Amino acid sequence: MKKPDAPDFIKALNDLDPAFGNLAVQHMGEIWSRPGLTLKERAFISIVCDVCNQTLSTPFEYHIKMALENGATRQDVKEAVLHTVVYDASTKCLEAIAKLKELYAVFDKMGLYLTGDKVSHLEPAVNWVLDTDVKDRLLAFDSQYGDLVARHAGEIWSRSGLTPMERIYISLAGDVCQQTLSDSGPFPFHINLCLQNGLSREQVYEILLHLTIEAGFPKVWQAFNALKEHFVTLDQEKP
Repeated sequence: MKKPDAPDFIKALNDLDPAFGNLAVQHMGEIWSRPGLTLKERAFISIVCDVCNQTLSTPFEYHIKMALENGATRQDVKEAVLHTVVYDASTKCLEAIAKLKELYAVFDKMGLYLTGDKVSHLEPAVNWVLDTDVKDRLLAFDSQYGDLVARHAGEIWSRSGLTPMERIYISLAGDVCQQTLSDSGPFPFHINLCLQNGLSREQVYEILLHLTIEAGFPKVWQAFNALKEHFVTLDQEKP
C-alpha cells in the first residue's frame, strides 16, 4: 500500500510555506496512518471533499494518485466523482470530471495507471435509498422534489464500480463538507446505513476523523455533535 508521503508533494507544501508544510504533513501523516479505513477508502473520501470544496488542483491530483496506487481503477475514481451528482451539485461534478479527463490524458502520455474502463466491482450497489421510509418522507415534503431525488439517487446507487460501503463513505463526506447534518436530512440516513451494514460506532467516528483534513475541524465538530445526538436517539428507541 502506498502511504501519503510522496517527496514531491511534501516539497511542494514546504516550498509554498515551510510552517504550513510542516503542519500539513504532520496532520496528514497522523490521520492517514490511523487504522479503521483502507488507504483507498480514505482517498475516495478525500476526492469527494475536493469535489465539494472545488479544490481541484494539487490536492485533487494527489488524492486521485493515492486511490490509483492503492487498488482503484480509473473508472472507480470516476464513479466516486459521479456519485456526488446527487449529493453535491452537477456543476461541481462537471468541473471535477473535466479536471479528471485532463489528468488521465497526462497519465496516458506518461504510461501510468492504464486500467482503461475497468471497474473493481462489477455488481451494482444495492439500492438502499428506495428501500427505506426516506422516499416517503421526501414525497410528503414535496411530491415532485421527492420523486426527482428518489429516481436520481436510485440511479446513482445502482451503478457498478464501487462497493455499497464506499458509496456510503462518499455520501457521509458530502454531508460533512456541506453541513447537511440535521436530524431530518441525509446525514442520519447515511449513519444508519453504516450501522446496518456492519460498521461499529467507532468506525463511523474514524470516517469523521479523516474529514478533519479535508473539511476542517469546525465542520467535523458540528458533525460529531450531530452524530452523538443521533446515537442518543437510537439508544432511546431500543426496546
